[in-house]
Amino acid sequence: MPKRHPRRRRNRRPLKGIQLRTPSPPPQTVGTGSVRWRVHVGGRVHSAPYVTDGTVYVTGRGLWAVDTTDGSVRWTNADAGLLGSPTAAGDTVYAAGYATHWGTLLALDAADGRPRWHRRMRRYSFTQPLVANGLLHYVNGSYLRTVDAAVGRRLWRAKYQSRSWGIESAPALADGILYAANKDGTIWAFDPATGKVRWKQIIIGRSPATPLLHDGTLYVGDGLGPYVQALDATTGAFRWHTMLDSLGSVRTTPAISGNTLYVGCQDHRLWALNATTGAIRWHVTTDGPIGSSPVVADGTVYFGSDDGHLWAISAANGRVRWKVKTGGPVKSPVVADGVLYVGSRDGYLYAIEASPDPGRPLP
Repeated sequence: MPKRHPRRRRNRRPLKGIQLRTPSPPPQTVGTGSVRWRVHVGGRVHSAPYVTDGTVYVTGRGLWAVDTTDGSVRWTNADAGLLGSPTAAGDTVYAAGYATHWGTLLALDAADGRPRWHRRMRRYSFTQPLVANGLLHYVNGSYLRTVDAAVGRRLWRAKYQSRSWGIESAPALADGILYAANKDGTIWAFDPATGKVRWKQIIIGRSPATPLLHDGTLYVGDGLGPYVQALDATTGAFRWHTMLDSLGSVRTTPAISGNTLYVGCQDHRLWALNATTGAIRWHVTTDGPIGSSPVVADGTVYFGSDDGHLWAISAANGRVRWKVKTGGPVKSPVVADGVLYVGSRDGYLYAIEASPDPGRPLP
């Protein structure tokens, strides 16, 4: 008889909890913007950081808590943090598990990163959890799930998408309605407390990115194509749809300021649209696909590009004000107290002054 080989046992090590490691920040990169500090977070950054109460939380290799003032590392947790952004509420930080704990949702003490509770998931979760009114909403495979944020107890779940390839969209909440976009191209609106479906709407395209909610309108891009659409947030009725003059796709969340919508595209361009009609106003071209959600502050649009730069452009006309080069594709920035916090695939978290280059005149 042939020799039988023993079955390989899966690694089921328990949660390791906190792992403290403070890297020595290397010298700042030279750019046209002002870099306050940068810190290496152990591995590539794939998503936006989360900033609150003087701390920036970012997913690198594990989850990192960094002081916003000087970039010093407060704590790290090797078991938390995957590809999606973390989120925080009160004294708790929430994130999907890392490495062998990909099928885990973790709640950590914001002071020291130690686990408060964890919940096993059947599939991985790659998106940012959403916390509001004591409820934690997150996407896990085919389901939108809601648990008690304090203890992790399940409250409800809704199967809203099939297991298919595409971008996984994070939930969004506004005016008492919870929204989720599935990979088949349908926007769902739920009651956040009960999971009851309010409405659902099939949009143009498939695999939509996480939508933007603003002033009663839901804006969403086609994750596999060049369409941008606006829906009535209360009813799901179409307000407008625009096809960009492009063969690229819109894989990130738009930003809005005044009556202008800013949309990043895989065609290397950031587009500005009329938020009321969808008419194209202008675009600016970078040297790489834009896999970053833009952010607008004080008349400037900030966004990252796969060309390795963080870009700052005029919100009025797209004129480039400055850009800072990193060592890899730049992810979605966050602005807090006049400072931009942004991660790069080079493994660094950057803190950059969120102001126009003083050497250039403003338009």
